[in-house]
Amino acid sequence: MRPLYLGNDQNGTLLGYVISGVSIERTVRQISQPTGVEATFLSSGNIVASTLAPSDQSGLAANPTLLSGTAQAPTAVQLGGSQFLAAAEDLSPSASSPLQLVVLKSLEPAKRSIDEMDRMVLSAGLLALVCGTVLMITLSRLVTRPLEELSKGVRAFGMGDVTYRIPRHGTQEMMELSDAFARMRSEIQQANLALLESERLATIGRMASSVSHDFRHYLATIYANSEFLASDQFSARERAEIFADIRNAVLGTTDMIESLLIFSRTGSSVRRSAELMATLVERAATLARTHPDGEKVRIETRYSDAGATRVVVDGNQIERAIFNLLLNACQAVQALGAAGQVLATIEVRQQEVVVNVIDNGPGVPDTILSSLFEPFVSEGKQKGTGLGLTLARSIASEHGGEVTLLSSRPGETIFQMKVARHVEAQDEMTALESPIQAGEPDEKL
Repeated sequence: MRPLYLGNDQNGTLLGYVISGVSIERTVRQISQPTGVEATFLSSGNIVASTLAPSDQSGLAANPTLLSGTAQAPTAVQLGGSQFLAAAEDLSPSASSPLQLVVLKSLEPAKRSIDEMDRMVLSAGLLALVCGTVLMITLSRLVTRPLEELSKGVRAFGMGDVTYRIPRHGTQEMMELSDAFARMRSEIQQANLALLESERLATIGRMASSVSHDFRHYLATIYANSEFLASDQFSARERAEIFADIRNAVLGTTDMIESLLIFSRTGSSVRRSAELMATLVERAATLARTHPDGEKVRIETRYSDAGATRVVVDGNQIERAIFNLLLNACQAVQALGAAGQVLATIEVRQQEVVVNVIDNGPGVPDTILSSLFEPFVSEGKQKGTGLGLTLARSIASEHGGEVTLLSSRPGETIFQMKVARHVEAQDEMTALESPIQAGEPDEKL
């Protein structure tokens, strides 16, 4: 603002004033547009011009730091819902009235950029995590799945399954391991087959060695006595004795062949039916008494109630097992002569029937205690295949039981055979009538 005079400025007459200036509104726009900031002019605490939104101007007017003109260094301020970085400059010395210029830079774009960058980093991290997980799963399947299949193959082979498929895929190391296991499995199978074949040949050899002497003895007896029987020089009594020798040799040969046949097919032809264990024991005892090894032995049976001994078994096999136990006891006491005694007892339990065969022989030799039930073990006997106890145990096992040696000492040897009853499924059948006549059993020891 300048005055106008008529004449000079000192003595002239004042004509008026010339006022010139620039619009503050345009000034703040010129400051704001090229720099991207918000500009505000304040005078005595009042906003003269500003590019701020009306809602933010009230917050600026209430900020004492900016109004005092001391915030020359950038300061963070909160206006409305936005955050700004502000700096103030006092223009009062060069102005005709108090005037401050406040420049504000919004932090929202930077914040949005940072948030966007954070989202991008987070997205990239999640994507990397997903890709890494998928990659690890794929790699683990490629590596661990063949290993898992190989492990299953090892367990299956351990359980006897030799047909389980061995994995042929995976890493090179895995394929080498599979090939090594396949070779090992094949070698073990071949070794097992060779072992089985050798055991089969050994069993055949032991069987041939065990029975050859007895077969030759029986055949020689039959041949010699047949020649004697064909001669006219012997009386009828002598012929009867010769015939008895031939009969005993034939019975011994038949018994030996039957034992071998049962041993070869044990477990393949079990035909169960309701039987009385007392009847089977009596039949076996009768057969043992007529056997040459039992002719001089006192064989007795003992049980309380024959009708209570009902079992569901293969009668022929159980009778054979009991006969083997009785014959084994008779052979053990033969050295005692007429003093040899054998007793068979029956004990009925809820789920099983127990048959005890007791003899007063010298006991089982210590040298065969560990192999007593193995085939072809017959130490101390003059004849026999050594299959009696083996067959008895196999037959008892097939009928849910077992044969054990309870006691072995001079004067008392006890073999015990247990057989499961399995009578529940036969309860609807009529009670079997015991063939044992009423009265006391055979004479007790």
